Amino acid sequence: MSSHEGSNARIRNMSRGVSAVMRKEFDKAKLEFPFEGDLLEIQTKEGKWLQTTRLTFRSYDGPRRITNYNTKLTIDPLAYQNVSTGSITQDYDGPIYYYGSNREGGWRGTFKVVYSQELELDKVNNKYY
Repeated sequence: MSSHEGSNARIRNMSRGVSAVMRKEFDKAKLEFPFEGDLLEIQTKEGKWLQTTRLTFRSYDGPRRITNYNTKLTIDPLAYQNVSTGSITQDYDGPIYYYGSNREGGWRGTFKVVYSQELELDKVNNKYY
């Protein structure tokens, strides 16, 4: 086998691994996110607010809130002005989706991420797939 043939075999093997990753990213792109915000937070049982990702936020079965900042940025650094910035925080009462799907799970008040029965726990990585 020439070095050129070996190189082609490595590229084919690498592309198989990449396609699985790309497929997973494509699946995430199909998920519904019926909210927008600059900061997404979930509340723990103890009442502490934690910043979270969009995926966890949409599947969290507990109090959720969204903060939007009304900051205006200037492009010209020489045009410095005293600008007041602020934020608006609102409770979010939108749908709760099963993690990784667009199926609604419903409110139960468990303070946990709602997982679908379709997902299986990978005990090695301790993640649901």
